Amino acid sequence: MHIRSFTAPAVLVTGALLLSACGGDSPLEGKTGPEVAELAADALVEAGSVHVSGEMTDDGETGEIDLRLEGDDAAGTITMDGVEIEIISVDGTAYLRGTSDLVSMLGIPAEAADQIEGKWIELPGDASADFEDFSLKGIADELRSPDDAKDETRKDELDGDDVVIVEQEDGKSLVVKDDDPAYPLEMRGGGDSEGTLTFRDHGEKQDIEAPDDIADLESILGG
Repeated sequence: MHIRSFTAPAVLVTGALLLSACGGDSPLEGKTGPEVAELAADALVEAGSVHVSGEMTDDGETGEIDLRLEGDDAAGTITMDGVEIEIISVDGTAYLRGTSDLVSMLGIPAEAADQIEGKWIELPGDASADFEDFSLKGIADELRSPDDAKDETRKDELDGDDVVIVEQEDGKSLVVKDDDPAYPLEMRGGGDSEGTLTFRDHGEKQDIEAPDDIADLESILGG
């Protein structure tokens, strides 16, 4: 499983890791790293929702996310190249909040900026698809693709919880709760990347809805 750079639209998080070693009544006892990652993905899907946040630097590029995920929907912020993007994604359609930084980044003419700033911009289908990896399913799919995850895992504690850590050959790791369900708790950078993504509020209702104040970008730009 890969922890890819989430600074490029399409993937925000990934990784393969976990821990398990000796002894006890661990639900993950005897599981390999890829098997633990698979169980973590299953637990995430069954939970139906999660809040993921944190910062990761990969190949010199730093990205930050703070997203509430429920099913295929998402809401929160993604920061790329120093620009914070507020996003809501519902039923496969993504909406971005029109800020001055976003208007500048998208190259929207100055005469149209006043009609966009502060409102939501609906992205066309192909552009919305770029954000599909920023979803519960997108993260779970990444957890299910173990590539260079080590078979051997190790045990540890995180905030008082027993956890299993699965490591990749490149030093990245995934921290999984040593329990049933085996929720993913953290993704940690390593090697050429650094930072931590944290998972919390597994299974809690997120109440994500499409925005009301939507700017007709095509009309504004005279399309």
